[in-house]
Amino acid sequence: KDYVLKPGKLVLKTPPTNAILKTTVEIVPEDNTQLSGLYFSDNMYCTQCEAMGFRRITYYPDRPDNMAVFERVRLEASKKDYPVLLANGNLIEEGTMNDN
Repeated sequence: KDYVLKPGKLVLKTPPTNAILKTTVEIVPEDNTQLSGLYFSDNMYCTQCEAMGFRRITYYPDRPDNMAVFERVRLEASKKDYPVLLANGNLIEEGTMNDN
């Protein structure tokens, strides 16, 4: 492996210069009772990402010395189960996916 996964940390052993890191995470918003990050409340999924909330969703070193820029965020769900999706930012693209 070229990475080490520790509680609360993802360590890349030899990251290349100007690398782009793409991650996939699995979380259970229904079990999140802290109302921070991604959680389920009143029959809808909600996010609260201020301060440390985003760290509850994915690895993110939220520090003044590491100011990451997000170019694009994708929000995806079953249209049948979740007909309305709401997110911050400017809509860049939208479409319909096959429900698998």
